[in-house]
Amino acid sequence: MLSFHKIGLGSYECTLDLNLLYPTPAELQRFDEKWEDFYTSDETNQHVLFRKGNIITYPHKSWVPEVASEKPSLLIVAGNPAPHSVWKDIYYAYEEKGLEHRFWKVLRELEYINLYGKDLQIKEKFLNLDYISPFRMGFEVIFTFPSTASKPKWSGVLGLEKLFGRKYLHKLFELEKVRLGTIVDSFFSNSHGQIIAMQKDAYNALSEEQYAINLAVAGKLKGNFNGTPVTGTPPTRWLHTAKMKDLLRSLKNQS
Repeated sequence: MLSFHKIGLGSYECTLDLNLLYPTPAELQRFDEKWEDFYTSDETNQHVLFRKGNIITYPHKSWVPEVASEKPSLLIVAGNPAPHSVWKDIYYAYEEKGLEHRFWKVLRELEYINLYGKDLQIKEKFLNLDYISPFRMGFEVIFTFPSTASKPKWSGVLGLEKLFGRKYLHKLFELEKVRLGTIVDSFFSNSHGQIIAMQKDAYNALSEEQYAINLAVAGKLKGNFNGTPVTGTPPTRWLHTAKMKDLLRSLKNQS
């Protein structure tokens, strides 16, 4: 139904078979009725989503370094990528008008990492640990399928839920959870550290506790994945808020 093929360090090709996701013609037709509107909601979808019949292929960037370090490992897990970030092969590639994404600005401000989101060599530097940070960092998502960041109807994981349908997205979630779990186990196999989950489904995939926004805002959403601590935070749109920055400062100091 959904498969992942590693084609290089930090790069995967994903293949989604709609015939297996939707077992009846009526179910597939409901998806097809929404597909064109979703596809045209972001002009960069044409560069990352490739449909042939009922097979959709798309790239996925998995910024999880294989280089070892004595520093504690920190994995930040979000919901799903925006198509322009997939196209540029850079996490949080840019915001409106091509401006650097707030994600990178806040991480620098809080001294998590000194890289710039507009640096064309950022992926190579990141995967080779060629940066200043108290951590050996990694970035991942729970859903590899991209959706626009600018059109509310189809944005984020809620956009995927509208496109695929809740019960069908849950099928994909179960497969993505296995993929993410394998990556997490490998990343922390020879190191200690922590996971920061910046989205509800990302947290639910990695913790037995269910996500609760009130606990996330208070910094009290805590779980673990195979012995590695997991903290659930508010989503990335909160990054400029004082509460989010205070929470990230606290997590940084706990390491």
